[in-house]
Amino acid sequence: MYVDHSISHAVGQIIIAIYFIWMGAKNIKLWDMNVNRIKVQGLPAVPCLLLGFTIQFTGAFLVLADWHTSVGAIMLMVFTALATALHHRFWQMSDPIIRTYHVLLLTNNLCIFGGLLLLV
Repeated sequence: MYVDHSISHAVGQIIIAIYFIWMGAKNIKLWDMNVNRIKVQGLPAVPCLLLGFTIQFTGAFLVLADWHTSVGAIMLMVFTALATALHHRFWQMSDPIIRTYHVLLLTNNLCIFGGLLLLV
């Protein structure tokens, strides 16, 4: 594990994995809120959440374990792209403060996506 990585590469990889595990655990605690957020989109909430958490946790643990890291990173990239497309549709928001906040979240997710690209 991490034998051929520089210290900065290994630390960065661990930070990325822990971020996705932490956020997944947080979102499981907020299950009801997330069900409602997805229902508003007209999607079947429980299957979407279960699929999303499966992709998120599987990808994160692959990255953390440094085992099939590229596969894990691609899973997290797919998860990030889908979650961003579902939850950060800033162009549909009329309140300028909320719109600006979601633009910020979208750009943060682009940066996370970029970090994941480095692991592929």
